[in-house]
Amino acid sequence: MNAYIKGVQAVEPSARAELFRLLGDDDRLRLLALCAAEELTVGELATLLGESQPQVTRKSQPLREAGLLAARKDGTRTLLRTDPVVESDPVVLAALEAGRALCASDGSLAEVPALVAQREETSRRLFARVEGAAPIVVDGAQLLPLLPILAPLLPGRALAVDVGAGEGALLPLLSPLYERVVAVDRSPARLARCAERVSTLGLPNVRLREGAVEDAGIVEEIAHLSKAGADLVVVSRVLHHVARPQDLLVAAARLARPGGHVVVVDHVPHEDESLRERGHVWLGFEPAKLRAWLEAAGLEVVHVGPLRADETPPLQLAVGRAPGRSLN
Repeated sequence: MNAYIKGVQAVEPSARAELFRLLGDDDRLRLLALCAAEELTVGELATLLGESQPQVTRKSQPLREAGLLAARKDGTRTLLRTDPVVESDPVVLAALEAGRALCASDGSLAEVPALVAQREETSRRLFARVEGAAPIVVDGAQLLPLLPILAPLLPGRALAVDVGAGEGALLPLLSPLYERVVAVDRSPARLARCAERVSTLGLPNVRLREGAVEDAGIVEEIAHLSKAGADLVVVSRVLHHVARPQDLLVAAARLARPGGHVVVVDHVPHEDESLRERGHVWLGFEPAKLRAWLEAAGLEVVHVGPLRADETPPLQLAVGRAPGRSLN
């Protein structure tokens, strides 16, 4: 971190003076406050501030160099977030308060949640329809590469929840293993295809539910089926489609019983920007990021590692266990 962002410890007066100078600009205060509220792309910040992306990049650069803003790459995009470490400095805290007041006054702070939700717009639009879909083909061999998901499942087999089930590719794998399976998806079109698969295969123990995993109705249904919660919650190839994947994992973890597992399958970081057009909000996730999100959701990390290197982009598997006694 830059020398003059070390908190309240003794530093050179010139360094503190530089910090005051840096934070004496309204535009930088706004950037600092917005990036403290949410990790945002340069393009999203440009929208919120009514400026061009080059202007935002230019104005944010001094804050990055000072260690106040942390930058992260996602494909060709750059995301900025106020480094929480520096918020312990009273000067930075005062700057954040001033920035929030400015952003509240111009309305940009209130626009952040809606702007973040727009990240999913392409995904929602694509999944709202199924045009020219090929007939459902039942081929068990296609599921073999996903068998590592089975490793953490035993011994509980009462209830599994497939979050973002889509067209139900995992249901032939889950249905024979569990007494009940709940397939959740927010797309009616995808659930219609899923229902076709369930009917074709004859999976009597699968329930289809439209909605998001955090919806009260979904949570109540899981509680009705098993007061303790689900033995397994699968989140397969879903995180890259949602604006705030960490929130989805928190909601998924709440459905797991003590000793139950949350299994995540998703891409490792890649640079295939063409997938944005197919609803991918994020171009994969660092394994350390998945591990941190599982821990933040209150789960014990069991495993994080590669799943399919032959997939393009490659897939990884992350498994978290809900604290508590396992069923024996």
